Amino acid sequence: MSTLLEVSGVSVSFDGFKAINNLTFQIGEAEMRAVIGPNGAGKTTFMDIVTGKTRPDEGRVLWGEKSQSLLSMSESQIAQAGVGRKFQRPTVFEDQTVAENLMLALKKKRSPLPF
Repeated sequence: MSTLLEVSGVSVSFDGFKAINNLTFQIGEAEMRAVIGPNGAGKTTFMDIVTGKTRPDEGRVLWGEKSQSLLSMSESQIAQAGVGRKFQRPTVFEDQTVAENLMLALKKKRSPLPF
């Protein structure tokens, strides 16, 4: 099985506080993973790094079968490459109808599984 996402040796600190220290994490194409932990464990920082919001101090983040470096891409380029996130608070486009919001969500097949 090939690796879909590889995070290797990633560390990031904020004002001297080490939020993530030497994180290594891999997800295969047909895998689903959950990232859990107490408040302050670095879950959000990890997701911020993968989606381009935060740049790590060191390490690498590779995506897809071509092993593209996400660290060399902008947030929008990362999203266009297929990496996204969903926040816990559900949101909709308030200026659109319920039907329009649903149609927008259905524009492209989205699944963590290959089928």
